[in-house]
Amino acid sequence: MGSASHAVDLPRPPVTIADEQVGVNGAIAAALTRWVGSMTALYVVLAIVGGYMALAAWGPLHRADPYPFPFLLFLDNVVQLVLCLVILVGQRVLGAAADRRAVQTYENAEAIFAQVADLQAHLDRQDRALSRGISLLESSPHPWIERHRVQPPPQAADQAVSVNGRIAAWLTQRLGSMQAFYLAAGTQVIWIVSAEAGIQRFDPYPFAFMTFLSTLAQLIFMLVIMVGQDVLGRAADRRSEQTFLDAEAILHECRRMKARLTAQDRIIDSLTGYTTAQVTEHLAQVIHENYAHAARQARMQATAGSPAPGFTPRLVPWDELPEERKEPSRVQARQVGEMLAAIGCPLVPASGPAPAFAFTGHEVQQLARLEHERRIAEQEAGERENRTGQDGRADPGLVPWEQLPDQVRTRYAEAVRRIPAMLARVGFQVVRDARSARDGPGEADFTTGDWDNLQQAMMASGVLVALAEGAVDAEEIFALIKKLREASITHPRRFIRELTAASAFSTGLAAGTRYADYEGPALEVIRSATAIVARQAPAELPGFRAFLAEIAAAVADANHEGGFFGLGARRRHGTEAAAVAAVTRAAGLEDTE
Repeated sequence: MGSASHAVDLPRPPVTIADEQVGVNGAIAAALTRWVGSMTALYVVLAIVGGYMALAAWGPLHRADPYPFPFLLFLDNVVQLVLCLVILVGQRVLGAAADRRAVQTYENAEAIFAQVADLQAHLDRQDRALSRGISLLESSPHPWIERHRVQPPPQAADQAVSVNGRIAAWLTQRLGSMQAFYLAAGTQVIWIVSAEAGIQRFDPYPFAFMTFLSTLAQLIFMLVIMVGQDVLGRAADRRSEQTFLDAEAILHECRRMKARLTAQDRIIDSLTGYTTAQVTEHLAQVIHENYAHAARQARMQATAGSPAPGFTPRLVPWDELPEERKEPSRVQARQVGEMLAAIGCPLVPASGPAPAFAFTGHEVQQLARLEHERRIAEQEAGERENRTGQDGRADPGLVPWEQLPDQVRTRYAEAVRRIPAMLARVGFQVVRDARSARDGPGEADFTTGDWDNLQQAMMASGVLVALAEGAVDAEEIFALIKKLREASITHPRRFIRELTAASAFSTGLAAGTRYADYEGPALEVIRSATAIVARQAPAELPGFRAFLAEIAAAVADANHEGGFFGLGARRRHGTEAAAVAAVTRAAGLEDTE
């Protein structure tokens, strides 16, 4: 009873400097950089140095470190040496992060170019379909796209090509580490402690030799830092050039696609104009035939003494009608799509046999009123001549909707209900737009687990019946999927439409699964699903229960079973009928078999 999960390809997160700060040493280096590299640290240092100089010049520190403050100068050199090492660490981290960004940018550009090539190939196929094998694109791909595939992303190490550059890179790699920082700090501390303890007498306080060495090291480190900055700058320039060329190539391809789509638009506009005229003509003919059929019925009723006001017979065949008599049907055909869209039921071409569709009562009333108001507007604009039937009587139906007799409203409603069938005859179908039809709860009103449970219940209702005869039949699974697909388009309730539209059609069946093994879990899932709907959307419970029973019945009636070579066969075998009854009871409905 598993549910299918859709894998979503998410892009990798962007590379950040924090990605390089791994381990204890990296965390310490990051903390030092954040604290030292701030204006707060500057203010603290200025306050400490200023206060120390004042105390040493006029205060209690005058005897210990008088002007020119040799101990303060020594500490200053030590701190500068440590900061140089921190800068080197930061430079190495920045270089590594920049290299990884370059690789990610390169891979992203390759993915974009691959997608662009796929889109161009798709557009090329469309070109050939629209223009009889001739491509509508004359320009060629941007040359950078081919070069990009064989040119690796710029790396900082690629810029250190000379001997001096390699030496600088080696020094940066070795000195730009927390180990070098620990070594420098530890050496300073040991030197001071050994001098104060009398272990070494070569460089007593104020440690002039250590100060000299520290100053010399700072000079070397600053030069290494400057060389590293130059290397990073050249690498950044190369990356900038590559990014510019990537953007230029993408913009070039976008312009190519724009030009190709513009050329296709001209062809499609021409084809659409022709197709629209043909569809309108065919639909107008169907409307006329439908109207003539209704008029014949009304005439029969009138002959029997039951007049049918509001409908004027059009008994003349379409091909024999004069153009002025055809035009009203054409106007109505052109406006059918607009009226359907107004109630959230757009008109789309049918990709196969149009599934059954029925308007709700509210939709029928909306469309009936819109059609009546269209007729009134037509009359007021003078687009229709006086509606006079063959008996010479004026059409009494062209009054405000509220004043229409119930019989005329019923006629309008009957005409509306015939719209899906009329459209099916010209290759179109009516669908419901879930975005505009907010007539109940949807996926957002349920947790992910509950929504998965509801989908499993739908599949279980059909699969259980399919297993009733021992093995799942292909026709039964096809009937199950067809039922769900049709419901996702035509069902009057938004809840059922969204539920079926989200289905992955996963049966969750393992090889060799038997009815006895599947029955218990399946019925439990169905009971659990009905409990979820009863708790979260009680108004949808009757419709959900009925839909589960419809699924089971559709699978049971999928093919003929029993009999001898088809003779005496019946759609619902005894075991299937029992399975349908089990699903019905689990859904909370009384068995109607």
